[in-house]
Amino acid sequence: MGADRVMGGLCFLCSNKVSPGHIRHLDYGLITLGEYRADGCPGGITPRLEQLGAKMQSAGISTKPITDLLLAQWKKLVWNIPFNGLSVTRNALTNQLLKEPATRRLCKTLMNEVAAASAACARPIEAAFIGKMLADTEKMEPYAPSMKLDFDRGRPMEIESIYGHPLRMAKAAGIAMPETEKLYQQLLETNPVSNGEEDPAGKNSERART
Repeated sequence: MGADRVMGGLCFLCSNKVSPGHIRHLDYGLITLGEYRADGCPGGITPRLEQLGAKMQSAGISTKPITDLLLAQWKKLVWNIPFNGLSVTRNALTNQLLKEPATRRLCKTLMNEVAAASAACARPIEAAFIGKMLADTEKMEPYAPSMKLDFDRGRPMEIESIYGHPLRMAKAAGIAMPETEKLYQQLLETNPVSNGEEDPAGKNSERART
């Protein structure tokens, strides 16, 4: 396809697939758009990025163009790493994770680990961002993240993209993420097996040891 034909999009919204062709939108709805670069460098705000954003806005879709897609991906992980994984291992919705002091502290610890890894990968995240993510999550409707929905329905979870790959990037940058690593291993042990994908007894176990 070619990198020049690809753009990145990251969603901050709460929605569930209720049935075929039926999506239930619960809360939020911003889509962040950025230019994809195979080398990971910032792509800037290009004319085609502005054009796509304008078309989506005209259709009533809230969008925000960003200059650095990789930074946006790390910022998304600040939310995804604590709330996706802990919703599975603690069998809890987002509001329940924040209500209990122990899990709230763990959420913040995981968020700080992601921010440290992002900074080590030359993508520093502003100090206020973690507080904003916690505040936004407190305001949202009680929500089951996508990983919990997959687990509850016996589907393979996106463990490598959300945990394995960022952990390997952090390790290459010389940063340890002990609580994230612990959560990663717990998820590998509970992940349903389907067609050899995300197999905790197979290739993922090998990845975890590398």
